[in-house]
Amino acid sequence: MTRSNLKTGRIKMFMKVFVATNIIGVFAFDKKGRIAHYNLFSPNPALIAARLKDVRAGELIPEEEALVKDLIRSGYKQLAWDKQIDFPGIECLYEPDNAAKGMLQKEFRKLAVQLNFVKTQAELNKLLSQVNIHMTKQEMRKEKKDVILMRSIAVVDELDRTMNTLSELLREWYGLYFPEAEKLIKDHERIAKIISEEGVREKITDKKVKKYAGITAGMPFSEADLKAVRTYASEVYGIYETREKIAEYIKKEARKSFPNLSAVAGPLIACRLLSLAGGLEKLARLPSSTIQLLGAEKALFRHLKTKDKPPKFGVIFAHPLIQNAKRNERGKVARILASKLTLAARADFYTGKDISDKLTADIRTKLKSGGIS
Repeated sequence: MTRSNLKTGRIKMFMKVFVATNIIGVFAFDKKGRIAHYNLFSPNPALIAARLKDVRAGELIPEEEALVKDLIRSGYKQLAWDKQIDFPGIECLYEPDNAAKGMLQKEFRKLAVQLNFVKTQAELNKLLSQVNIHMTKQEMRKEKKDVILMRSIAVVDELDRTMNTLSELLREWYGLYFPEAEKLIKDHERIAKIISEEGVREKITDKKVKKYAGITAGMPFSEADLKAVRTYASEVYGIYETREKIAEYIKKEARKSFPNLSAVAGPLIACRLLSLAGGLEKLARLPSSTIQLLGAEKALFRHLKTKDKPPKFGVIFAHPLIQNAKRNERGKVARILASKLTLAARADFYTGKDISDKLTADIRTKLKSGGIS
């Protein structure tokens, strides 16, 4: 619906108008607060939600374009609104907080009934509620890479816990048959692969282990016994492969979506920090002292309750810089690292600019100046 010049009286040509869009439509007001032109939306909640989504994205919606054309035809030469768009035939001034926004916010309920957009305020309230539901669904459908990666790292961490348990059970089971192999092959993933692919003592090719095949202290296994343990080993090894594929996916996506945080923390630790903080936005708002202790909440509460020794780090303890530092220097390294993690998270969330080279260089400089090798 399009209407022009609601207030009677002579139109002052070339007057500056102010344009704003809200839930009922698009309006242009003159300097005295009178409506020059307007376009109402169709009272369809889904359509209104879709239009408002485009407006928030800075796009020119059909109702706005039609309004601007009406203003040009009426002789207006200048309009102010919150869009940075050029339109032939009229000067568009970028004013995010122009007067029309306040006018429309103040008057839209009265205008909705006056212009027959709705019949009653109760009907308008119902429409507002429906539009909000549609907009909430739109927001939920938006891709949020931090949320996706938070769920992914939770899967990796749960797989790690599960694999340790399953691997210990595999070692105990296979150790009955070939205890020397169970003791000599320390790596869980490797022993699962060897059992699943070779299994029989005499067929194992590992140089350290095969010499014990003929003198083992293990009990004999029947063909059915060996088939069962090898089937189990194959499933355990498959979990390791799955975990590795998910970890590679996380590394790739984290570097792409959070280049600064991934460069400073490493992709997997970065995603664990996101998960503990509740997302990138929340992480970006945290002080470095809190980031340093994320994941050490139990130890912190124990310190506050019992005056036990306070923790110096949470999940960032797994970072190579801390792992490789001398024990008495780890606290200092953790503080330096946490301060840069704060900057990295804020750069990723607020600017999206990749400053990872500068951040990592700053860490090296601080470590060097602090006498930390």
